[in-house]
Amino acid sequence: MFVETFIHAGGVAEGHASEAHALQLIRRAFRRGHTVDATPEGGAVITWTARRLVDGEAVEQGRSISFTPQTPAGPLTDAVRGHLFTLHTGAAAFPGRLDGRPVIRAGLQTIPPAATSHLYAHRLVTEDGGRVRLTLVARLALLSILTAASPEDLAAIAETDGVELPA
Repeated sequence: MFVETFIHAGGVAEGHASEAHALQLIRRAFRRGHTVDATPEGGAVITWTARRLVDGEAVEQGRSISFTPQTPAGPLTDAVRGHLFTLHTGAAAFPGRLDGRPVIRAGLQTIPPAATSHLYAHRLVTEDGGRVRLTLVARLALLSILTAASPEDLAAIAETDGVELPA
């Protein structure tokens, strides 16, 4: 879940947005050529310029929609990034148990119980159809820390289930 803040001509409106709603608006923003920036906490900011006719004059006004995750991604340490890359690039990931504690199994790799708990607590992963996948928060947080994150990388996250992250 995200807190959605919409800055428009009449002021500011705030509400809540699901992952699906945020992803839909990010996709629409790319199709319309708007600017989309990922934030380190796992959110996104969409900005554009609206052109209106006011009293016979063409007026340009800035607009934006920001999505702030209700549970921020937190600091993405090397270990956390490694686990997220493993889940993104590896084989299908499944929830499992090791000595009664939750783990995530991705191919031949197993993410340890403490790391698994951290990923779930920060809502970086979720279970969908019996598999574990990265949430939009995790994907946006990963993109924001990449020094070479380009508009094409952000567009890829909007058009696919994931984004190809550089090695």
